[in-house]
Amino acid sequence: MAAPFTAKKLSRFCWQFIALILVLFALAVSLIRGLLPQVDGVRQQLVDYVKNEYKVDVQVGELSAHWQAFGPAINIDNLVIPPQEQLPVTLIIKNVQVKLDFWQSLLTFTPRIEDVNFDGVHIALNMDKLTENNPAATNKAPQIDWLYALLLKQLDRFSLTHATVQLLSLRQEFRPIHIRQLNWRNNGERHRGAGELYLDDNASEHESLGLQLDLNGDGANPDSLTGQIYLAANSLDLGEWASRQPNPYDASKKLPLEGVVNLKAWLTFADRSISSAMVHFEPSWLQWTLKEVPQRFEIQAGDIVWQPKDSGWEVQSSGLDFVTNGEHWPQLTLAAKRQHDEFFAYVNQVNTQNLLPLLPLFPGVDKAVLHQWHALSPEASIGPIRLYQKADQPLLATSEVKQLHWQKVDGIPNTHPLDLNLHWQDKTLSFSLPAQVYSVDFGDEFSAPLVFNGAAIDGQFNTAELSLNVPQLQLENDDIGLDAALKLDFSAAAHMALAANVHINNVANADKYFPNKAMGESLAEYLDTGLKAGQTQDTQVVWRGPLNGFPFDDNSGVFQAAFTLTDAQFQFQPDWPAVTDLSLNALFENARMDLWLNQGKLMNVDATGAHVFIPAIGEHTLLRIEAELATQGSAATKVLQASPLAGSVGKTLDVVQVQGAVTGNLDISIPLYDGGAEDIRGQISFDNTPVYIAQPGLQLNGVTGIVDFANEVVTGKGIKARLFEQPLNLTFDTQPKGKDFSLNLSLKSRWDLNRLPEALHNPLSDFYQGKISWDGAMTMLFTEKGYQIQAKVTSDMVGTQLSFPGYFAKPEDEPRPLVAEFIGDQNDATLDVKLASHAEFIGGFDAEKGANFSYFDLLLGRLFDEDEARNTEKGHIQIDLGKAKLADWLPVINAFVGQEKLPKTGILVDDIAHDSLFPAVASIDSHIGRLDLLGQQLTELRLNAKPNETGWRFNTVANEFDGWVDFYSNWRTQGLKVVASKFYFSPEVKSDTDADFASDQVLTNLPPVAVNVEDFRFFDKPFGKLVLQAGPQAAGYKIQTLSLTTPNVTLQGSGIWQQQAGQNKTDLSVELNATQFNYLSAQLGIDPGVNEAPLKVNADLSWQGAPYAFSLETLNGKVKFDLGKGHLSQVSDKGARIFSLFSLDSLVRKLSLDFTDVFGQGMYFNSFNGNLQIDNGVVKTTDTEMDAIAGNMKVRGYTDLTTESLNYDIRFVPQLASSVPTVVLLSTSAWTLGLGAFALTKVLEPVIEVISEIRFRVTGTMAEPVVEELERKSKEIEIPEAILPVVGVERPAAPTEAASHNTDITQPVETKSEPQLQEAQSEALEPKDVKPEEARTEESKSEEPKPATDQMKAPDLKLVQPQATPSPEAPNTPATPENQPAVEPIKQIQGDNNAHQPVAMSEQSRRQRQSAVYRIAA
Repeated sequence: MAAPFTAKKLSRFCWQFIALILVLFALAVSLIRGLLPQVDGVRQQLVDYVKNEYKVDVQVGELSAHWQAFGPAINIDNLVIPPQEQLPVTLIIKNVQVKLDFWQSLLTFTPRIEDVNFDGVHIALNMDKLTENNPAATNKAPQIDWLYALLLKQLDRFSLTHATVQLLSLRQEFRPIHIRQLNWRNNGERHRGAGELYLDDNASEHESLGLQLDLNGDGANPDSLTGQIYLAANSLDLGEWASRQPNPYDASKKLPLEGVVNLKAWLTFADRSISSAMVHFEPSWLQWTLKEVPQRFEIQAGDIVWQPKDSGWEVQSSGLDFVTNGEHWPQLTLAAKRQHDEFFAYVNQVNTQNLLPLLPLFPGVDKAVLHQWHALSPEASIGPIRLYQKADQPLLATSEVKQLHWQKVDGIPNTHPLDLNLHWQDKTLSFSLPAQVYSVDFGDEFSAPLVFNGAAIDGQFNTAELSLNVPQLQLENDDIGLDAALKLDFSAAAHMALAANVHINNVANADKYFPNKAMGESLAEYLDTGLKAGQTQDTQVVWRGPLNGFPFDDNSGVFQAAFTLTDAQFQFQPDWPAVTDLSLNALFENARMDLWLNQGKLMNVDATGAHVFIPAIGEHTLLRIEAELATQGSAATKVLQASPLAGSVGKTLDVVQVQGAVTGNLDISIPLYDGGAEDIRGQISFDNTPVYIAQPGLQLNGVTGIVDFANEVVTGKGIKARLFEQPLNLTFDTQPKGKDFSLNLSLKSRWDLNRLPEALHNPLSDFYQGKISWDGAMTMLFTEKGYQIQAKVTSDMVGTQLSFPGYFAKPEDEPRPLVAEFIGDQNDATLDVKLASHAEFIGGFDAEKGANFSYFDLLLGRLFDEDEARNTEKGHIQIDLGKAKLADWLPVINAFVGQEKLPKTGILVDDIAHDSLFPAVASIDSHIGRLDLLGQQLTELRLNAKPNETGWRFNTVANEFDGWVDFYSNWRTQGLKVVASKFYFSPEVKSDTDADFASDQVLTNLPPVAVNVEDFRFFDKPFGKLVLQAGPQAAGYKIQTLSLTTPNVTLQGSGIWQQQAGQNKTDLSVELNATQFNYLSAQLGIDPGVNEAPLKVNADLSWQGAPYAFSLETLNGKVKFDLGKGHLSQVSDKGARIFSLFSLDSLVRKLSLDFTDVFGQGMYFNSFNGNLQIDNGVVKTTDTEMDAIAGNMKVRGYTDLTTESLNYDIRFVPQLASSVPTVVLLSTSAWTLGLGAFALTKVLEPVIEVISEIRFRVTGTMAEPVVEELERKSKEIEIPEAILPVVGVERPAAPTEAASHNTDITQPVETKSEPQLQEAQSEALEPKDVKPEEARTEESKSEEPKPATDQMKAPDLKLVQPQATPSPEAPNTPATPENQPAVEPIKQIQGDNNAHQPVAMSEQSRRQRQSAVYRIAA
């Protein structure tokens, strides 16, 4: 029975049914879950379905399904929609999770998607295809409607995580848009989405922009969709984002960028695109640091609106407020529009100085650009900027740039503010500059800013080719004018093509326009210092090659600059003189420079044809100079002395002075870089060129040869020349000696001494003849302070004759070494010449005297000792000889003391010519064993001569002379003065034919003389003090004063020596006074027998000849003599003597008279006087008488002095009443007194009767007189025996004077009072300082025995006072005898058998013994 259907059953049934359903559901779920892992098998069907349904290719990496808590879920990995022709989107999704709504799908039996999550989405949106979307051409429209339907219709909601949207365009690069989360909700026809945009995947929440989308419309119909998109940035932190970005400037550092962005943007969507947009800026800022300087850009406010128009769209800005580094921009207006197929844009104004903070935002701006912009700091006002582009046409843009300038940096010059217009078209920027002043500063590229007046300039810059083209560039100023065409290519390395015509008005300023870097600093600096003056009107410059490729060693380009320079001055090197009057052609080609001189002067050297070039400009730039020269040596010397060779070759040329024309070549290499050494080489050819060697002062003529020089080394070999008109071979070289420089010179020659030029004339020129061969060597060392020189010349003198006196003479064939050494420096030098061991000459030079001697020292007779002091002032002559003859040496002395022609008797001259080779003699010293002084012998002579205030003084000491001789400055007119303490004069008198000097020569040249000698002796005979004054006058040579003074004898005289009718004549007037005749006879060294008688002689004499050439043959004149009381001694016992002996009253008379009447064997007289007439050597007398004690005697007759013959008639009348002995004196003259006495002693014989008159004739000669008694009258007398002499006993004669000063053979008997009287008499008669020989003799006398007769008493002695000696300055008037009777001829007496016979001259023994008598008379 069926159970009743009860509620319990119903409940059970329900539960069972539910269980069944659940079981079935579970089975179904289990089935579904079991089938889910197999869903990947339908992946291909799914792909095919999408392709068939939506016409889109899809790639699915993996398809899987699994059961979640509330239903199944499908995972699609690596879903890719690749790029397709009609699809503007490329999609890559890493993972798609699709969650099905199980219950809805179960209820509706269709798959219902509850939620879709797209993770790891990468969307690439081709903006170019989107913009090509044209609704009118649906067949070309991209097939994306399925996407609209999928996202906005089929899915109620979906979300995107980690999505990236990349906008693609061929025209622009966009940064990716990062969407970390986007939730989308579709509710019917309203579609909304919200999410956040991030700057990158790692952005924080402070780096996001809020994004909201709100669309309305049918998702299946995209065209119906409209809506709005809202984007907002609220304090968007750019610093955090920048910290994660790679630093393009320094990979090791973070990007130094900070900033905050605040903005809002609204975009409207319709018709599948953005229909309008507006961006509202709120305060935002951006900041970064450049070189530690912050760069800040701020947007304070502003709006930008984009909106479509009927024919396109337009963009407008309003209220933009930009600030750069605190500086507000000018009011900025931006506008753009598209109208049909045309695009327009406008910017009112932009200042370049405000753009720096924004530069990093521009693509392609790297750190170098930032630094360069910052360094340049460009300033300009750009605007308005206008852009225009037509469809399928390039963009056009124009703008004005005002006051554009920038700072100089990295070779980019700065400029004076410029104005220009810019035009952009088809990748070409055209610019035009109006005529204006350009000031461009390239820094060290040029020496100074370039300032030009420029004409209008048009140019183009092709951005595609990166090339700048300026068809014509015209610039000019006062210095230079430029007309050029320029093209610069920056596509690779900067490349320039330049062609220019340049004219330069003044090349001295051309250095301003040399591009130092392009030309090379060495070349630019060289041209800067080299170009001093000139102009060029035809300069052509070509440059084609990279700017940094100069000098194009790789042949990548070419640079050429060619010009002709006129009226120029060029200094090839700073330490070389400049070339003036220059005209040259120049070519600069790449690294080479060539200058060809058409004409030019290097100082005074013609430089025409010289080639100056630089082979290659580079790190080791070398300047080369090659020249062929033909010039004067002095001009070339000045050039070299103004060059770097001044310290080497220049110093050599200071010494070796080239004076004539020379030819040669020059090759100079001068480095234009530091550390290089100049190389100066060349060759000089001499062809009969005069050369002067300044040290030691040699003139070379006819120099022929070649001299090579290489830097400091100068070499000359085989050079021939003429030195002093004599052939010379020389070789020289120079070389460095450490820091110094040396010159070595070798000389060799053979000279003809007879042909030496006048310039070489020296004091000894007349004393050598013949030929001489010599070798010489010279070394000079040039230092910083000057130079040193050492030279030596040697010769054996074979072939040379020396004509010096004595052993200095040399025949030609005798060898005798001659050595000359020259040592010195630039200040002074010394020449030492040695002639064997016979003589040495040392001469000195100094800078002031030049080639003339400043001093010399000549030593004759030996060589200088090593320690012997040398003279260093003026001239000095030393003589050290055993014997010499002044007459022989006078020519040598005269040669040294002056250059003018001297008289043969001269010793010194007044002045020396200023150009004399030798200086004036300042001193003469000599030591001569025996000197023949014009016949006077001086032994052991020491002479020293020096100039004084009046002339010259010769201090002389010899055995024969002690004193000094003064030669006055003009000695010919002022004369000479002799002062001596002694002079023992013993000359050797020679005839004119044998004399050293003819008398006419002596007369012509004899100067005035003043002589004062205290002790004058003539042939050893003392004459006391000599005073002589004489001088030339118009009538002849006047002897004004002649004085010989002793205490007892004086002689005063004057005279004249003149020349008449070609004959010399001497006139002499003398006055002789002697207190006693025996004083005179003692001085003369004779004993004529006259004693005690005072003597006075007045004579006027003359003879033909000089005063020293006494001539008896021509002797004429008058002589008056007067003898006082005296007696004749040595009278023979015969004849008259007996009268005196036997005179009866003789004793009485002796007591009453002053003088005795008998002395020894003499005859006493009271006076004896007379006058003598001399005619041609014949002495005549007619009035000579003697008043004798014993009688009177008269003498008549003559003496021929030439033959010494006598002829006298003598009469004696005795005084018979007195009973005094009578002595008759027969005398011819003062010189024959002794002869008369001698004759009387021979004639008179003792008689025994009184003679009343006796007549004699004296004939014969003075040496052998013949006395003949002619007649006598007598009477016998008786002689008392008391007075007769005892046979065999000789009694002394009675003295005539108590103190006798003679040295007669018979000495007087002294009384007891005689010593005192003698002493008083000596004091009165003798000078205080001079003790005459007579006095010394008197002192030595011994006392004689007294006579036996007591009646013989000495008479009273009277002191005889000497006569006053006249002053030598006051000439005396010659004394002439008064009332002199005429000379009568001697009468022959009958019976005189021999009186008429001529008397022959006997031997001259007596005359020679008495020669002093004749000479003193002269």
